[in-house]
Amino acid sequence: MSIDVRVPTTGNAGEDAVIVDWNVSVGSQVSAGDVLVTLETAKATIEVEAPEGGEVLSILFDSGDEVPEHEVLAVLGAAGEVVAEAGPASDADDPGATAPAEPSPAVSIVVEPSTSTRDDRQKASPRARILAQRNGVDLSTVTGSGPGGRIIIVDVLAAKKAVTPPTIEKPAAPDAEFDLVPVRGARKVTAQRMHASLAGTAQVTLTRYADATALLAFVKRLRGVTESQGLPKIGVNDLVLFATAKAVARHPEANSVFDWEGIRQYRSVHLGFAVDTGQALLVPVIPNADSLSIAQVAAAAKGAIEKARAGKLTTPEMEGGTFTVSNLGSLGVHWFTPVLNTPQSCILGVGAAHQTHPEAPSLLPLSLTFDHRALDGAAAATVLAAIAQAIETVDILSAL
Repeated sequence: MSIDVRVPTTGNAGEDAVIVDWNVSVGSQVSAGDVLVTLETAKATIEVEAPEGGEVLSILFDSGDEVPEHEVLAVLGAAGEVVAEAGPASDADDPGATAPAEPSPAVSIVVEPSTSTRDDRQKASPRARILAQRNGVDLSTVTGSGPGGRIIIVDVLAAKKAVTPPTIEKPAAPDAEFDLVPVRGARKVTAQRMHASLAGTAQVTLTRYADATALLAFVKRLRGVTESQGLPKIGVNDLVLFATAKAVARHPEANSVFDWEGIRQYRSVHLGFAVDTGQALLVPVIPNADSLSIAQVAAAAKGAIEKARAGKLTTPEMEGGTFTVSNLGSLGVHWFTPVLNTPQSCILGVGAAHQTHPEAPSLLPLSLTFDHRALDGAAAATVLAAIAQAIETVDILSAL
């Protein structure tokens, strides 16, 4: 009996996954646990394994296709087995759904000669109709290979490949050559969220410097100790996260989520921090960061970064944040305007520490974007000053 291999739960209901690469082809023999295909979502890379051993009877989507959550990707079965959708009494490309009834051969039905939407629905399976709509395939031009001439997914895929793409008139030089990068998967979701953040909030950004001289000296001393004792390294970003959590804990107006029913001010700082994986921007959360030591914050951050870059960060590990830090200092950026990680009310942008001349103090650029609906400018300025002070005295703060 054939087995459907489906897109697993992606973490966000209704989120599409993009097929990165197939490890098998039709006719391949697989064992239970073999990786059949790699998918990419906005938050992770997912390897889909074979639930049982058998032969790959059908592959329904190509690399690069966007596939909905729980959609059938492939069909496995015994060698030489005919895919169930070709059988006389089933429509395997729509498992679990009630297929439109086929006319009984013993009943005479009068049908209008012209093709109608209702007639199309009788001749195509539900999933075939969805796939045709997504790919612009006119069902009236497709010949069905299913029971009673019914159009099934393989028919739509064949029609899709047979369609000749329209000729695009080449623009005049010097704009004639360009690469078109599809907006899908992680990039699509990130773009949607950034747009929604800016469109749905009242964002304002304040900037100032923090004197990072003591922080940089403290990092140097910490590195000497951790290296000599074989302990995990603690870096500048770890100290910034630690200091920020301590400062924000004293200002619940910044540790908040705006809602028209009321502003929720949280008692603990669940600190999110931006991680660029090269394919997506992810924001893991360190729960109760204000109650952790520097070593604990550093260990939590290191573990989350490793999981994010390996595509193994789970949805729960990115939920529940109350304040976010985005650090672009390692990329040489001084000032930038971070976009709110909604529904949070504040996000801190951190730039590269630098000196104006050799004898000057090291300055760390800080940018606080806040939702003006949740707190006023004066309150936001006070929060930013508190964060700067915590950074400037992080060596003392760690001992308290």
